[in-house]
Amino acid sequence: MNDIKVIHANRSHKDFLIYANRVINDVNDTEQTKGLELNIDKDYFCYKPKFQCLVAEIDNKPVGMILYSYFYWANDGEVLWISQMFVEEEYRKCGVFFKLMQKLREDNKNIKIVSCATGDENKRMQKILKYYGGHEINLKFYYKKLEEK
Repeated sequence: MNDIKVIHANRSHKDFLIYANRVINDVNDTEQTKGLELNIDKDYFCYKPKFQCLVAEIDNKPVGMILYSYFYWANDGEVLWISQMFVEEEYRKCGVFFKLMQKLREDNKNIKIVSCATGDENKRMQKILKYYGGHEINLKFYYKKLEEK
């Protein structure tokens, strides 16, 4: 396996990020929307990004990604929220996910809590999260889209 390079996503990764988002939504049996596709320029490729994104490349080809942001949880303080993790199927079990996680830790040394959610159907990701020491908590997530005025 050639060297895995992990960098912060740039505009050349835009199509890969949109593709990864679609695959993740499909695996998690989540509604397919064009939210990321429609908002990525104003939300990420801008002066003050609303999220961060790491991309793993092999031979300058994107093969994996982690999309994350931060929030404050009253019980724990600042939390790094992993919104999405993805590795192309043919590159799984090649160290790509490990390299992404290693870079995430390097870039966020002061963060003490990392959190994420995954669909009930995504057994593979649940197994990976448990392997990395993740603990399932008994919370249900709800969201409501606010109407634009």
